[in-house]
Amino acid sequence: MINSYWAGAECWLDPGPPRMFAPPGIETFVAVAGSGNVPPNPFRRGPSAVIVVNETPYLIDAGEGIWRSLINVATAHDGFLSSALVPKRMSRLFLTHLHSDHTAGLPSLMLFPWTHGKTDPLEVHGPIGTERLLAGLQEAYHADLHERLYGPEVKNPTGWKTVAHEILEPGLVYEDDNIKVEAFHHQHGSFVQNFGFRFTTHDRVIVWSGDGQVSDSFIEAARDADLFFCELHTVDTLPNAAWGGDTIEEKNRIIWSYHMKPAELAELASKANVKKLVLIHECGYIEPYNHEGLLQELKQFYDGEVISSRDADVF
Repeated sequence: MINSYWAGAECWLDPGPPRMFAPPGIETFVAVAGSGNVPPNPFRRGPSAVIVVNETPYLIDAGEGIWRSLINVATAHDGFLSSALVPKRMSRLFLTHLHSDHTAGLPSLMLFPWTHGKTDPLEVHGPIGTERLLAGLQEAYHADLHERLYGPEVKNPTGWKTVAHEILEPGLVYEDDNIKVEAFHHQHGSFVQNFGFRFTTHDRVIVWSGDGQVSDSFIEAARDADLFFCELHTVDTLPNAAWGGDTIEEKNRIIWSYHMKPAELAELASKANVKKLVLIHECGYIEPYNHEGLLQELKQFYDGEVISSRDADVF
């Protein structure tokens, strides 16, 4: 007999195969590597994404299963992004915040590409605390590192390393010939720093929200974005949430200190005049589960173009 915890869980519903939404002629692509959240789900890995420009990948967040998420993207759509996602290219990551569901995949991203020949260190841009997190992971895996460096394998001496670039304040955090990356802060619980990112390339503007609440800086950062990727939390089925307290009063107090309501997201996207809204990290507690339920809830307030993402969707 199925345990009651799993009986109404979203993991029982396959949302369907990944889709190709990228319009003809564009040269900047965004893939949702992991569209899930904390509850385990065989169809949705932890939150992560990759932007590809000129065969160069720029990773966003490192949710649970990111290594396999990226391979899922690389092999989808007849291998459309496969050459950009070979392990040796996975060298730059942007972390929105330091919640474990957005960072649990870091060890695999640090170590597994190295075992497949990667020589460049992993450059990680993230909030204050990123350096400590990376140092702790290197210490935690010291036995693995020692064996691969000095045992029979004798791996290269650099591909396992990480370089932390802590973001001290919102603004420009990275720029190269392909892309400009600007960070903006918005509240998420009591985190002192919680960032979203605005990515600007020669042909597209992409905004990735991470988690958190609406703010004036958030609206400005999302303004006129070609693609706006944003998390969303249900209001209609909030009492079914397995976290946030035992009463509806507790859930309202705790959950809304972290997440965004459909009406709030609709207002944000409308004020910012975004061209396409993509839902990520969806938290809906519908029983029996309907993977489009949260999308339908949002559409009560928003009449713009919006898509509920799946793992390996490409935009």
